[in-house]
Amino acid sequence: MKKLYSVLIVLTALIMSGNSFSQNTFPSTGSAGIGTATPNASSILEMVSTSKGMLVPRMNKTQRDAIAAPAIGLLIYQTNSKPGFYYYDGSVWTAVTHSTGWSLTGNSGTNPATNFIGTTDAQPLVFKINNQQAGYLGTSATTNTAFGYQTLNANTSGVSNTANSYQALFTNTSGSYNSANGVQALYANTNGHDNTANGFWSLFSNTIGYYNTATGGYSLYTNSDGTGNTANGISALRFNTHGSDNTAIGANTLFYNTTGYSNLAAGTNALFNNTTGNNNVAVGDSALYEDSYASNNVAVGSKALYNNSSGEFNTASGYYALLGNLGGSYNTAIGAWTDASNYGYTNSTAIGANSLMTASNQVRIGDASVLSIGGYKAWTNLSDGRVKKNIKQNVPGLAFINLLKPITYNLDLNEADKILQRPVIKDKNGKPVQPSPEALTARKVQQQVVCTGFIAQDVEASAKKIGYDFDGVDAAKNSKDLYGLRYSEFVVPLVKAVQELSKQNDSLKQNNISQQQQIDELKSMVQMLANKSGVTLPLNNITISSAALEQNTPNPFNHSTSIHYNLPSKFSSAQIVITDYSGKTLKQINISTAGKGILNIDAGELSSGTYNYSLIVDGKLIDTKKMVLTK
Repeated sequence: MKKLYSVLIVLTALIMSGNSFSQNTFPSTGSAGIGTATPNASSILEMVSTSKGMLVPRMNKTQRDAIAAPAIGLLIYQTNSKPGFYYYDGSVWTAVTHSTGWSLTGNSGTNPATNFIGTTDAQPLVFKINNQQAGYLGTSATTNTAFGYQTLNANTSGVSNTANSYQALFTNTSGSYNSANGVQALYANTNGHDNTANGFWSLFSNTIGYYNTATGGYSLYTNSDGTGNTANGISALRFNTHGSDNTAIGANTLFYNTTGYSNLAAGTNALFNNTTGNNNVAVGDSALYEDSYASNNVAVGSKALYNNSSGEFNTASGYYALLGNLGGSYNTAIGAWTDASNYGYTNSTAIGANSLMTASNQVRIGDASVLSIGGYKAWTNLSDGRVKKNIKQNVPGLAFINLLKPITYNLDLNEADKILQRPVIKDKNGKPVQPSPEALTARKVQQQVVCTGFIAQDVEASAKKIGYDFDGVDAAKNSKDLYGLRYSEFVVPLVKAVQELSKQNDSLKQNNISQQQQIDELKSMVQMLANKSGVTLPLNNITISSAALEQNTPNPFNHSTSIHYNLPSKFSSAQIVITDYSGKTLKQINISTAGKGILNIDAGELSSGTYNYSLIVDGKLIDTKKMVLTK
């Protein structure tokens, strides 16, 4: 438009027109005025009006081109073929109202092959707002790209950076290969390199950290020099400063981490409170939530190891697994709601839904609803003689076994839960989680099962009574623990008892042989005397084949025992005679009924010891047996 005003000087010719209707003034100053008697001293012509304008010659393009020898600056208004003001620039007529530049209100008729915004030399294209950089398109020398107010504002030598949004990479000077997308993303970065920040204030405080990736608002917000971190989710790794090689996936994962390194958190609030703990793995909503400085834990499942704060080397897999563990270490829990009844157990294992560890150095498999545990082979215990010391053959047999009280019983699982004080599992609304109908049914069935066994406290008392250090009793370790028995350990004293009985039986057999020899010798002597005296002994050599005497049961016995016998259909007399070890008759019982019969002997009738009992029919000794009474 300046060109328009520069050619207005031609209008001075109007002053010389002599129009009688104009008020022309030619003061001594050399200025002329139209409509004013006091033209401005700095002008050669001043026109003043509030109701009229200045009108220049109007003509069509043909008339314009017919002007002979137009003077430079000659101005006309063209009425056709792109109407508008035109001036002669010395060679061609040039439109004043038609601009060849880009309009501020939009453009039309552009040719993308020839029309563009930018530079035609190897210089960057810069956009500014309020004289502050708001856009930067670098050349191949820098390869930086920035869009947004004060993006890459301080960059000096950094290359291959991309910044989008307000003050992204604001402080960067020499850092390279960074990508910042979001308000003040990588704001404080100076020379950190190879970082990617997506989201408002992501990697905001990073200065020299490198190889970090942050996606989500506030992700890695406080990181200054930590390296190799990956944070995906709003506020993921938000307070990390120096920690490196962490991976956080999900909102608020590793939220308070400052210097902890090599952690993996996936799931909302996973490892939320971790600050300095290292080498932890948390996968699931709020897994390892309270962990602050503990290391080397693995939690897989919603709220797995939720309350752990200082325990290390724990493994929890399953919904709410090891929820109650706080400071216990080296524990393993596999299954939903697997837990510990106290917070500080060490080296314990719980496998199966609802299984509960109740002490350190313990393994628990299944919950109270489990009805069978097994496989194709029995459990193998370490039993290598090379690693056994202080070997003694001092295991009691019958002395211990005879003190045991075998019983049948039903389990009271409600009472067990009271003692264990099993942690109450609550849902996200704080209400207790109710067992499934299937679990309630299984629990009911378990309580109806008639079990066979011993009472652990009774076994413990029996062992102490005879001074036996019996390892088959798993005594309660604390007020929240239950007594248990290792039934496999009963095999050893049972074997010892069988050995003792076998030895007694061998002794009894030897005694029987000796007594039979005495009887046979006595028979020979009686027969010899009878022969010498000429007396005939009736039926002496007759065998009553149907008569029989059986071994008493039980034997040995301590309460009562039964003697089974059989008598022929015809006999005159029959007796069962009980004698002591020396042969003295202690008791004689007459029998009058033929066929099979039973004689019951009460222990109260005799003292402890070894006895013989014989069946005599019609004066003939049928058989002799030995019985042992223990009290």
